[in-house]
Amino acid sequence: MSIINKKSLATIAGISSVVLAIAINGALSANQQQTLPPQVVPQYPVVSVSEVMPISHQASVTAYGEVKSRNQLALTSQVSGQITYLSAKFLTGNTFKQGELLAEIEPIVYQQALANAQANLADAQLALAQEELNSNQAAQEWQQSGLANEQASDLVLRKPQLVAAKAKYTMAKKEVEKAQYDLAQTKLIAPFDALIVSKQVQVGSNVQTGTTLADLYDVSLFEVSLPLSAQQWQLLPKAKNTVEQLAGIEVQLANETSRENWLAKVDRFEQHLDAKSRQRSLVAVVEQPIALANPLFPGSFVKATIKGQIITQLWKLPASALIDNNTVWQVNDESLLMYLPIKVMFSENNAVYVQPIEPLQQAKIVNRPLSSYLVNMKVAAKTEELL
Repeated sequence: MSIINKKSLATIAGISSVVLAIAINGALSANQQQTLPPQVVPQYPVVSVSEVMPISHQASVTAYGEVKSRNQLALTSQVSGQITYLSAKFLTGNTFKQGELLAEIEPIVYQQALANAQANLADAQLALAQEELNSNQAAQEWQQSGLANEQASDLVLRKPQLVAAKAKYTMAKKEVEKAQYDLAQTKLIAPFDALIVSKQVQVGSNVQTGTTLADLYDVSLFEVSLPLSAQQWQLLPKAKNTVEQLAGIEVQLANETSRENWLAKVDRFEQHLDAKSRQRSLVAVVEQPIALANPLFPGSFVKATIKGQIITQLWKLPASALIDNNTVWQVNDESLLMYLPIKVMFSENNAVYVQPIEPLQQAKIVNRPLSSYLVNMKVAAKTEELL
């Protein structure tokens, strides 16, 4: 009897285990059916954008040019001879005031030539006086000869002789003037406030007429020619761009290497286009540039900035936003990338000021476009003001 009970209990336990396992499996299957699979959130490329709106801003015109002296002169000898004197300052880098003596050529030959010319002039003056007397006497004698009613020949009245005497006197005067001029040219005088740029002679050098002695720069006025495009000309304060309208406009010059700055003024503009660049130049000047507290030297390459007109309906963008000179990437309201045509008006520092071709009041412009971007590409815009 006990054996039967034990078998019955074992059977009941086995059946219970099976039933429990089935119940557990059923419960687990029900839970799995009720749990939904997790949704995958799509990941779009994050792009940095600037949210832009129209603003007004004063245009800034930027150009580059080389500083030059307005007057650059190769000082040449007008007479021949030996250099007998050079100023102690006649060295490259030194300056002279206008009228200051630079050098002197041996004058003895020219002093002698002047003395000879003066002697010839005295002889010609005497000969002219004698001939005037002879001419007057010949006229009186003709009147007293009883032939006054007849026409006397010019030769009898000594008119040709008088004309020749006057011509010789005039020539002698010119010879004196020429000799005086040559003698004066033995002293070489600074024609303007000059900087010695190069020197080709020493004391004792023999020079001929036309020999270059030195190269001089006028230090009273330096100028810089600034080529501007047609678009830049339109940004200047006055649309007509006449000399009267532009004269006196301030120009900021800067050496981007040394960070030095100078103030210049518009002097004139060229009336022709450069054959290579097809641009027209504006010329700015700086007075007494070397005497400034911060000297400006000829040969400096400078950046010029000119304030222009105040322009409305501008977008200010980082320079990195440009795909090319007339296109940027825009993120539209559906977060899709689109090309947007624009017109670059001018640049300033690291910003560009543009106008959209289409009449848009605001937009999201990509700050740093990549070459992998495609039209209608879905992106996640992140506003980031870079300026």
